[in-house]
Amino acid sequence: MDNKTGNGNVSPEAPVFRVPDENEKINQHPWKLSREDCVLNILKNRNLRHVADIGVNDMYYTKKLKTFAGGKVYAVDVIFPEEETVRDDIICLNDIGKLPDAELDCVVMMDVLEHVENDALFFGVVVNKLKTNGTVLITVPAWQFLFSAYDTASLHYRRYNRKQLMALLKRDDVKIERCHYFYISAFLMRLLFLYKKGKSVANDINWKYSAENIITIIAKTALNIDFLLNKILDKVWIHLPGLSLLAVCKKI
Repeated sequence: MDNKTGNGNVSPEAPVFRVPDENEKINQHPWKLSREDCVLNILKNRNLRHVADIGVNDMYYTKKLKTFAGGKVYAVDVIFPEEETVRDDIICLNDIGKLPDAELDCVVMMDVLEHVENDALFFGVVVNKLKTNGTVLITVPAWQFLFSAYDTASLHYRRYNRKQLMALLKRDDVKIERCHYFYISAFLMRLLFLYKKGKSVANDINWKYSAENIITIIAKTALNIDFLLNKILDKVWIHLPGLSLLAVCKKI
């Protein structure tokens, strides 16, 4: 999972992920706040008990996931120590293999598979951790032709299109409930940046405004509307491009 894997040297352009210190204030990017509203909340009414968030970065999504999970909550990332630890009532593990088999109601992977060399093998391990009827929620960056210096610095192996992701997820014990692009506005902006700057373009992951700031609110609202557009059109088989791909699957 990106530069947390410890595989090779990390470019200075790569984001450095870590769990924030206690009481440390982090201004979350509107992109991340919108994903909470539009992606993570897909799970809100699924009566989840035991859940796992893989590739947790600053544990923002993990803590949000905890608010509608009734049982154990796991955070899995190589930034954690070898021995199991507990932080804010969340069980922190450094290896997906340490998760219990066939026990989880849900596994969340927000932009994880692109960091894994053998993504099909990794997905198979994830499925084995789920109960029957368990859910896996996945996001990945979309479109290989958008691959840039930021992807390289973040140790991404690839970006995906819808056909590739669905082929990866296709298994006899998995039902794909939905798979569509989102954030067409961000896709168009990335195209523009690549046109002007070439493959050297990198993301600015730092956001200086609070969640309550009007700039953040406007940006998040625009992304939420963007997501809704892709969602509605996907239901009538119109697959607009987007900067990211979302998939929701169920183990059968």
